[in-house]
Amino acid sequence: MLGRLVAGVVCSLGLCLPAAQAQTPYYQGKQVKVLVGFSPGGGTDLFGRLMADGLTRHLAGKPSVLVQNMPGAGSVIASNYFSQRAPRDGSVLLIGTGQLLLRIVLGLDGAKSRADDLEPLIASPMGRIAIGRTSANVGTPKQLLNPGEPLILGVPEVIATLDTVLGLKVLDVKFRAVMGYPGKNDTRVALERGEVNLDGQTTPVYHASVTPMVKSGVAHPIFAQGLMDGETLVRDPAAPDIPTVADVYRDMYGKDPAGPAWDAYKASVRAFGNGGKILMTHPDIPPAAMAALNEAVEVMAKDPDFLRSAETQLEGYAFQTGAPLRAGVSAIGKTEPATVQWLQNLLSSDFNMKFN
Repeated sequence: MLGRLVAGVVCSLGLCLPAAQAQTPYYQGKQVKVLVGFSPGGGTDLFGRLMADGLTRHLAGKPSVLVQNMPGAGSVIASNYFSQRAPRDGSVLLIGTGQLLLRIVLGLDGAKSRADDLEPLIASPMGRIAIGRTSANVGTPKQLLNPGEPLILGVPEVIATLDTVLGLKVLDVKFRAVMGYPGKNDTRVALERGEVNLDGQTTPVYHASVTPMVKSGVAHPIFAQGLMDGETLVRDPAAPDIPTVADVYRDMYGKDPAGPAWDAYKASVRAFGNGGKILMTHPDIPPAAMAALNEAVEVMAKDPDFLRSAETQLEGYAFQTGAPLRAGVSAIGKTEPATVQWLQNLLSSDFNMKFN
């Protein structure tokens, strides 16, 4: 009775708070690590630092948020640590990529994570564009089947070029892959020098570094990777004038693409394009931690100041959060076994890749 009387007096003085507000925020006094599977300075690292900045601004409880780089094997080392050794209390988050998700789904040798080890929080899609050198005389779709010279694609590490490889496979274009380039910047330079006549670059790199070659007549776009909208491949919003593989296929053959290569291409676009770069957590962290993280990323995705600071990282694309993002990542994890097998066969026979 006395307790209720005291509580009534406290509330009458305006000091009575709802229970949810009175609780200490889950992350108050804690430290959060954002794990990045690449070296400092690259695009994925910069995205990780952007996410750390956003969480510092918007995660309830104002924890300290630090970026930890753990490079190696296309971020497989970081994802293995995350899924097998990192605490599952929301204190360690992972910056993943669509390429990482596809490595996991394919069971690439050394990848020990599973798709259901990862819960996506916020992502930025990423487009890519396949490029042909003018000397190859493949300026129209049908010329791809009868080029002016043998077609040669520069390949650093095949997963990084898989969108272009699969696009050419869908179109039934004959080409030779030249392996061993250190990175995508090197294949772009090789195209400019005439060492190869096919290349693929992200849409932002295309706009920044390939457009001058297009304007000078050295090269031209062949197709854009596009993004998946359900089962439909739609044009890249950052390059709407460049046709998708499906558009080029229809011009070449007068019908819609179909078959194993097309199914594999769509699976890769879900990963590389729709997945892009993703901030992820474990799916089984405490509910209070999950609620706080989801609330923070939703605010981040709508905060005008944060969006302005993110412009150089978003590169023309918008953030994805919530149910649409989770559905997209889930779809990657549920890639049909026949499609996985087809991709494994292609990558093992043509590129000597090994799988678990």
